[in-house]
Amino acid sequence: MMQLSVRLVPIDDATLVIALTGELDTTTRPVLAAFLDPLPRSPVMHVLVAAGDLWFCDLNGLEQLAATHDALLAKGGHLAVAEPRPPLRRLISLMSEQDQTFFPVFASMAEALASAGVAEYRTEAPPGGAYRHLPYMRPLPRLQSGARRLRTRREPSLAFQTGGATTREAPAASPVAPIPSGGSLAPLVERSRMLRRQAFDQKQTLARRRATAVEARSLLHTTLERCDDNLAAIRSNLVQARAVVSLGHLRVGSLKLPTSFRLNGG
Repeated sequence: MMQLSVRLVPIDDATLVIALTGELDTTTRPVLAAFLDPLPRSPVMHVLVAAGDLWFCDLNGLEQLAATHDALLAKGGHLAVAEPRPPLRRLISLMSEQDQTFFPVFASMAEALASAGVAEYRTEAPPGGAYRHLPYMRPLPRLQSGARRLRTRREPSLAFQTGGATTREAPAASPVAPIPSGGSLAPLVERSRMLRRQAFDQKQTLARRRATAVEARSLLHTTLERCDDNLAAIRSNLVQARAVVSLGHLRVGSLKLPTSFRLNGG
């Protein structure tokens, strides 16, 4: 679950520093909105967002920051972002090309404070645990020639003799592909899109197979019911046939034949 930590550091009556730690998206936007929405109605004129520990931010988070910036701009203030990570900086740059009044970005907190009229300010390190790195994308195994499916099972470890005892060597770890810090994310995005399309196709195939299995199961149940009905009809006909045969024997046994027929017939 995504989490967002918000820490308020007042500088003076008109300047406020907001340190963000975690991830800012649709689910965590209300947490930040609870702190930002009352600021335009307060004496605060300048809001400086310390984004050095903000690991992720999407368009929903930027919309919340932009709305606060517009509200502060209406009364002569502004909102600024300091020390953003490269992905966030690129996203803000793209948004700034479409909106010239988008909030400013500064490479350091000192520059952001100077834009708000603060000469010098020192802040303590944010509380909490150690820095958590961004997740890495592990490369998926490729299909070999003639292979029908991906092999994701681990290969068995190799056993060798050392001093009369058998030890097992752990398999080498697969190489990790780090996310490029300054390069383009286009290959990763294209790779993720391809995997998403493959997953969607597999999901559709499984859905069709499931529908076929359900239809076959329904047909088997219908056939079984018909067999049960035919078996019950056969049993009923057999009982009636036995009753008719038994009644015929009784009638033949009680019938009195003539003497000549008995003599001639044996």
